[in-house]
Amino acid sequence: KMEQSGCRNTIPLAAIAAENIDLGLKNERGSLTRSDPIKSPPQLLKRGDIQRNESLLNSRDKSQTNHLEAIDYVRMNCPPGILSDVGNKTDRLFALGVVFVELFAFGNPTFDADAINEIKASANAKSSGDTKMKPTIDSTNNVPLKKRRSDQEQGSSSEISGKLALLGTPRPLCALVEDLIECIRGEFRRDDAYKTFEDVYLDLQLMINEPSKYLFDNHVPQLMISDKLYGRDEEMLKIQEAYKLRSTGVCLGVIITGEASVGKSRLARSIDELSWQNNGTVLRGKFDQVQESQPLSVIANMFNDMCQLFAEAVRSQGMKQNLASALESALGSQARLLSRFLPNLPRLMTLNFTQNSSSYCSESTQVIRRLFCKTLQVLSFYSPGPITILLDDVQWADPASLLLISSLLQSSKDNKSVFFLFCIRDNDCQHSPDSTVNSWYQSIFEMPLKHITLANLSEDGVNAMVSDTLCLFPRLTRPLSRVLHRKALGNPFFVWQTLKVLQKEGYLYHSLRGTMRRWMWDMDKISELRLSENVLDLLIRQMDILPSDLKMGLEVASCIGAAVSMTVLGILSSHLKVDLAGILERVAEKGFMDRVGTEKYRFVHDRVQQEAYKTMAEHRRSEHHTTFGLAIYSQACSDNDDDLLRISLNQINRAGPGTITDLRQKAMIAALNLKVGRRSAALKDFGHSLSYFENGKSFLDVGSWEHQYKLSIDLHDAAADAACALGAVSDVQKYSLSVLSHATSLEDKLNAMLAIVKSLRKSLALQEAKQWGVKFLQELGSLIFSVLLQC
Repeated sequence: KMEQSGCRNTIPLAAIAAENIDLGLKNERGSLTRSDPIKSPPQLLKRGDIQRNESLLNSRDKSQTNHLEAIDYVRMNCPPGILSDVGNKTDRLFALGVVFVELFAFGNPTFDADAINEIKASANAKSSGDTKMKPTIDSTNNVPLKKRRSDQEQGSSSEISGKLALLGTPRPLCALVEDLIECIRGEFRRDDAYKTFEDVYLDLQLMINEPSKYLFDNHVPQLMISDKLYGRDEEMLKIQEAYKLRSTGVCLGVIITGEASVGKSRLARSIDELSWQNNGTVLRGKFDQVQESQPLSVIANMFNDMCQLFAEAVRSQGMKQNLASALESALGSQARLLSRFLPNLPRLMTLNFTQNSSSYCSESTQVIRRLFCKTLQVLSFYSPGPITILLDDVQWADPASLLLISSLLQSSKDNKSVFFLFCIRDNDCQHSPDSTVNSWYQSIFEMPLKHITLANLSEDGVNAMVSDTLCLFPRLTRPLSRVLHRKALGNPFFVWQTLKVLQKEGYLYHSLRGTMRRWMWDMDKISELRLSENVLDLLIRQMDILPSDLKMGLEVASCIGAAVSMTVLGILSSHLKVDLAGILERVAEKGFMDRVGTEKYRFVHDRVQQEAYKTMAEHRRSEHHTTFGLAIYSQACSDNDDDLLRISLNQINRAGPGTITDLRQKAMIAALNLKVGRRSAALKDFGHSLSYFENGKSFLDVGSWEHQYKLSIDLHDAAADAACALGAVSDVQKYSLSVLSHATSLEDKLNAMLAIVKSLRKSLALQEAKQWGVKFLQELGSLIFSVLLQC
């Protein structure tokens, strides 16, 4: 009819009639088949057939819903002779919108069919050239008319989608139709209008894959981040390949490196699904920068949890006996030594563990590493699936743990049932090239391990994250994501923090207006924000506006470390007369911390803990450390708890001797540092042992060589031995010469002289070592001669 009336270049309305829709149907086996063109659409598609909301199921014709689950795709079947005249891209997008309108409203008597005719008439008028829509300038306001569309023009597409919503069509589908119909406006269309068919396809695919997020109404006004990985497909594939190669003995594991908060821990957690699919077990450990616990404790806790899993999982009596025999054969009587680290080990064995054995004797360090390796070999043999050892923040690991990790790697080269996964913050290693961690990292570089360097997210990765968080299609969030990517530098943690701050300050808000309830934002104001200079300012600003009790809770937690246990919270709550657990629960609700089961609260990131710590003045930090340390020390002595003892000592040491005036307390702390330092030295953790000895010396009184002679000698000798083990010749001489100048007997000088000789020999200063050796023998000869005279 239009051609007869003289219209040219018309939109192919015949191609958008419901009779020409072709459906892809699933057969009984689930594969796709082409169906014949629909002859009577009402038999397949009635009101609400595209609605999956269960609340509307009762209002449907049950006989019609069987077709719904079979429909997999919709295709237009254009009659012959019409494909040569299909209009431009926006015309075709508009035509697809009309198709959807007819599909969703077909056969419904309550739907006003005139609306569709009006839209088609608009399309015909546009294509016929009767009403060319060119941007013109309003001479009064000097503003393009595109900015001043009439209410009638603005409302036509939204009126259609609003009527579809009244028929029970999901609001996201109504919005999709509205954005397609909007294409008829050409250059005057809204920014949300579709621009490509690829975007339409992607939006429909998201509705199919995640209907709860993208198809059904989602009007929860809170930001909620999922546990998904965004933009890490390539890295996940590398982990999967490495995990498969484990069974061939080609690959031992994966090392993930990257800057802070780039997503290393989240990527490492993707191993869970792989392990589950292979009936495996994942053991987790996370090192802490504050390192409150004793050396090896992180790995020991992992192995202890593994022993508990086996004790609970093995039900067969025969299997229990076989496992016990294998462990007893591998460990022998030295299992008692290992049981000091693994309290659950006796549950797997039949040996008598009542005999005490010190785990801090100097000759036991290498033995302990060997026992850990043998335990892993035995348990991995009896494990139903591979055992994955996941260690996070290895850059904070103590030297003893690094040595143990190397031993575990070396002993597992031929073990196809063990897989290692390490996360390391590489910029910390780069800033300290001579550090113990960097040396360890270089030493294992030749191991059969895959290395993954994690960079910040690309713009597409940020957009996937923002789209999923806001429950909006990626095409809608792309402009916002582009700005966030630039300002947060693609760092996923800071993108999330930025979103939360934008919501709090009103730049990102949840709107209930329009066809679809959705998140909206003020792009102009967001673009003007200066976030890229220091994204951490966002967190600091949030901390500044917290209530005073929550600020206090953050201060207390940051003083303790990256995590704080319920035991420590209970002690400090009694001391401070406040409910710290309740306060930290509210802090967790604000997003600064996470609650880990029933055991502890943990900062969401160590950078958050560091910033919370920096908000306090230095004198206030010292006061907190001293107060908390003494409170925990009292409970540690009462409970005879070594872990609490170490936590209390670390707190007091961080405060320093300036906050304690009681001389007896200072002497007690100095002796405690000597005790704990010797334990660390016995485990070859000489770096931390030297730190304890130096802290102990700092608490000595000015006249300690007179009033605390024995304690002074012991601390200096121990510090000289630790410095010698570390190859610090100048420190050895400093500590030893202090002893030589204050010792009152030759016997008290011998250890200092021997430490000097050993350190010089290790540094290849042989001539100087000989000179000290001769002096040492002369002093020793004088002592022997005097003893002989006395005899």
